[in-house]
Amino acid sequence: MSEPFTVRQIAEWVGGRAVGDAGVTLRGVASIGDAGPEDVTFAADAKRAAGLRESRAGAAIVAEPLDAAAMPLVQVDDVQAAVAEVLRRLAPPETLPPAGIDPTASVAEDADVAADAIVGPGVVVAPGATIGAGAVLMARAVVGARAVIGPESRLDAGAVVRHGCVIGTRVRIGSNSVIGSEGYGYYVADRAPRRVPHAGNVEIDDDVEIGACSCVDRAKFGSTRIGAGTKVDNLVQIAHNVQIGRGCLLTAQVGIAGSARLGDGVVAGGSSGVRDNIALGDGVRLAAFCAVAADVPDGQVVSGIPAIDARDHRRIVAAWNKLPELVKRVRQLETKLNARDFSEDG
Repeated sequence: MSEPFTVRQIAEWVGGRAVGDAGVTLRGVASIGDAGPEDVTFAADAKRAAGLRESRAGAAIVAEPLDAAAMPLVQVDDVQAAVAEVLRRLAPPETLPPAGIDPTASVAEDADVAADAIVGPGVVVAPGATIGAGAVLMARAVVGARAVIGPESRLDAGAVVRHGCVIGTRVRIGSNSVIGSEGYGYYVADRAPRRVPHAGNVEIDDDVEIGACSCVDRAKFGSTRIGAGTKVDNLVQIAHNVQIGRGCLLTAQVGIAGSARLGDGVVAGGSSGVRDNIALGDGVRLAAFCAVAADVPDGQVVSGIPAIDARDHRRIVAAWNKLPELVKRVRQLETKLNARDFSEDG
């Protein structure tokens, strides 16, 4: 990052309070361990703040003042929000195609495309589709027949929204993600699997973000739904007829099987999985790599395979690590008991 900025400017950007030399000049953002004299770093809690004394950073964003800070500070109420604002101001502006339809795009005559929408190179917009005001379709994106892309939404390069799917306002869909493919549905006849037609669609509410190479399958009937404000990482699979609530966080390689229902604010750690036809309550948290095979009530944290209450799972893991020694002791006790002459006992 080449344009310099000062501690004072950071405080102004984030609505914080500068402590120490506010005129120190900086050029970038870095972690505590990697930061140099021209970087601002950050510490969201007291544990991380302790590392500032060894850091070479030129300044730090913190949640509370430090008694012996070795650098200028910017004190804020929310460190993560402040860092996000600094990064937003320092990130180079993204180059977008001009508003309008690129000459290489293929747009059906009866498609409804807003005048200020961006339809980039090689984009395909099928008959009856609707592209809302300010929407952005990057290179080679595909919008199927009768699909709706809401205002200010964005499809990155190669993203696909198939026929009949409805995308809300300010939704972002990452490169090569597919919304509305048929789900994995088969029945067996004459000893061979037969595909079940999927007549439903996908509906994605406002302010949802979906990363690259993720898939959201269309419903067999009705709709697969993702609630407003939910954020989906790269390489996530959401199967047919799944219902996901508002403000959920699904991280990389999560898999949600068919007709599962997730409440509001569910957080799923990386590579966790949810079995079909079960329900997760509001605020449920899934540890990374866990496999959920039964309903989970509101607010519970689960881990393990199959997933159980995380506190119980930690105790089981702790006991598991002691099993070799326990097995050894049991064998020793068995040897002693087998050698004992019980006939001499009264």
